[in-house]
Amino acid sequence: MTDEFSGTVDIATSPQATWAVIEDPLALGRALPDCESIASDGSGGLKVVVAIRQALMTVRVDVHVTYHDLDRPHRLRLDLDGRPRGIGGALRLSVPIEITAISTGARVDYHGTLELEGTLTSFRKQVREALHGQVDRLVRNLEREAASSAGG
Repeated sequence: MTDEFSGTVDIATSPQATWAVIEDPLALGRALPDCESIASDGSGGLKVVVAIRQALMTVRVDVHVTYHDLDRPHRLRLDLDGRPRGIGGALRLSVPIEITAISTGARVDYHGTLELEGTLTSFRKQVREALHGQVDRLVRNLEREAASSAGG
């Protein structure tokens, strides 16, 4: 099953400062919502473990992140392949991101696709709703990390 999602978030940091966080695995790990660990895979991608808390349970997802279509500091596409622990299935996420300078900082536009397989398809609505909030939180956290780096 495939779902599409999109959004726009205005942030108070420049495209360059925001991009610096995207390229720094430690800063990106602090910005990724629910990120438990992040490490380079040795080929330019990242291995990430995300702990998603829903109601009374926590689901850990092992995610491999790769960067594509890079045009620093204005656009990229993030591809994420994930496998939840303890639940059959997989998820694939492709998120083109456009970062445009505006007078107050930057506008971040994203439009992505989410594919679910296996048991995860029965949680489609919950995953879709959580994902939209996670991406918005990620952009806000990129702003926080960029401002923190600039200030300190």
